[in-house]
Amino acid sequence: EKVGIDFFATPFDNTAVDFLEEIGVEFYKIASFELVDIPLIEYVASKGKPIILSTGIAEIEDIELAIDACKRMGNLDIALLKCTSSYPAPIEEANMIMVQDLATRFGVISGLSDHTMGATVPVVATCFGAKIIEKHFILDREIGGPDASFSMNEEEFTAMVKAIRE
Repeated sequence: EKVGIDFFATPFDNTAVDFLEEIGVEFYKIASFELVDIPLIEYVASKGKPIILSTGIAEIEDIELAIDACKRMGNLDIALLKCTSSYPAPIEEANMIMVQDLATRFGVISGLSDHTMGATVPVVATCFGAKIIEKHFILDREIGGPDASFSMNEEEFTAMVKAIRE
């Protein structure tokens, strides 16, 4: 709260949603692999908070079903993130025109969930209208983990934010 970072979480089941409601989550992100979990999306949407849907493994029909689930629950505060579900994602598969396509096709805010190396793809995504950039952050790569190689440290993240704002 001191530095103005919004608190959000990615629930994987209804019990996680209930817990997140208790601690005051401000909005939700549905991970790519949960985009087809319509009951979960409906439950999250029923909370009336903004929802970010990641589209990494989705076909257009999957995205339509997820958006319809939100709307059925009366939640129109929806954003879609273009995502390439690889760790790390090859830059050749970024397909940033999809950021613009998602916004136009579905009439929502669009953005990027980025798993590529570096800041090029997030910067390009803003040129295609991305309003949200999700980039993995790590304090120390020595910790390891499946996303350590493409996560940004504080210096890299700061440089990316500066480049996006420019």
